Amino acid sequence: MADERSAWRANDIVTYDGVREAANAAIAAVLRLADDGAILPERAIAEASAIRIALLEVNAYDRSALDALLERFKKSGAAEYSGLPL
Repeated sequence: MADERSAWRANDIVTYDGVREAANAAIAAVLRLADDGAILPERAIAEASAIRIALLEVNAYDRSALDALLERFKKSGAAEYSGLPL
């Protein structure tokens, strides 16, 4: 059992970290929109929660699921308003 290896490949962890960073950037952008008065705070909280839930529910061993989630974060409206490079 001690010799058992993870199913992750080295580049999978890099992808997962990229998805986590994109989620954090999207959440920050949504909260910034609320601070600027562009959206209601309740909407910002709901969107930030949805982003975090999507991140927690993704199968981190499924590369196509990670890639799809990364694309979703890149296409989020928050990214368009924030100017963040997602």
